[in-house]
Amino acid sequence: MVAEPAAADADTRTSPGAGYGAPVPERADRPGGGPLGAETFALTALFLLAVTVLSSQLVQLFTTVVLIGDQPVPVDQVSQFSVQLLIGGGLAALTAVLAGLALALSGARTRPWARWVATAVLIVSLLLVLLAVVAYVLMPAGSAPQPMPFPD
Repeated sequence: MVAEPAAADADTRTSPGAGYGAPVPERADRPGGGPLGAETFALTALFLLAVTVLSSQLVQLFTTVVLIGDQPVPVDQVSQFSVQLLIGGGLAALTAVLAGLALALSGARTRPWARWVATAVLIVSLLLVLLAVVAYVLMPAGSAPQPMPFPD
């Protein structure tokens, strides 16, 4: 039986099966990143995606624009739809930026769930941006209100 050394340096920790004094490689599962790490940006992007989906109604606006088609729509209603699409698309774009930042900051010490969340949020938010752009392009031009004929 071989006895281990009584005092080992902190820098020369040993791993089972390695020779005495062989350094142990850094573990990849240790938490890292801190307050501005990939995990933080992934969770922020997830919460912002929830806000985007629940408040901007991009899917409903897209459906409305598709159903309207070439029908005349008052100018004020078109401008209201346009503003809602711009705000919803802007929130979705900001969400995509945060998710992309989380993926860019991820490294060997990043928890796997943070990568998964960031990837899923990036895909969904880019789809929402695409939806907002298509709805904005398909938005019909506003028509001036028609004067009401007066009875004689």
